[in-house]
Amino acid sequence: MKRCVSILLMLLLGVRTMDADAGEDALWQATNSARQSYFEATVGPLPKDIQKMLNMTGVWPGGGLYVIPASRIGQHLALYTTFGLTNPDMPATTRMLDFRLTSDGHRPAKAEGKLEKKIPAPKRAGAAGYGYEIFVIAREGQSWPLGFLQWAVQAEIASDVCLLDRVEKYDGLTVESIDVGSGAPINVLISKALAPLPVGAPLPNGRMELLVATTITESEMRWSDQNGRNALLHKLLDAGIGQISSRDRPSVAGQ
Repeated sequence: MKRCVSILLMLLLGVRTMDADAGEDALWQATNSARQSYFEATVGPLPKDIQKMLNMTGVWPGGGLYVIPASRIGQHLALYTTFGLTNPDMPATTRMLDFRLTSDGHRPAKAEGKLEKKIPAPKRAGAAGYGYEIFVIAREGQSWPLGFLQWAVQAEIASDVCLLDRVEKYDGLTVESIDVGSGAPINVLISKALAPLPVGAPLPNGRMELLVATTITESEMRWSDQNGRNALLHKLLDAGIGQISSRDRPSVAGQ
């Protein structure tokens, strides 16, 4: 009799686990579809393939980077964005250690590393995953925005920097000398996206905010130290630059 009860209990637990897994998968798919629909409605069709970060394998399942042609925003512009920081399985519960990438001389040939359990970052009430995706708007065909997004993903998932919390607390965030793997390091102003850019939307698992990083000059960085990040953002808006990035534009700090 005890054996029959034990078997029945195991079967019931198994069914419940399968039901839970199916529910989690359904929520993940619904969130992914809703996020895709929002970007396509506000920016344009997503490319066929998402760009994966090899050092996030097993840490950020299903997450990656997109480069979306953004002719609705401006000619010859693209929106470079993360896609998955708002997934239901975020904040991450693992981290990658000792990651190594070897090349055959032309392209990556082998990626190695080990996964370690980590205490996830505190989840924001009512938020989808980390609560945000982050993007850069710049001219088409550039690699440095992807380098910045890789830095942002690594900072958030591996180091729990809580970018959204910091942007809200300090009314914007400036970061200097970010290595983007192409050309000189960049300085950026990170703020919430303003209309007519996509600004965020509710997803099935919570609210998605959209952050945008805008390249700024050294003098603009120093000016914001004295006058504030929000004041710098409005100076960029008044100059017609807005939240669009260009690495070689003149500074607005003296205007």
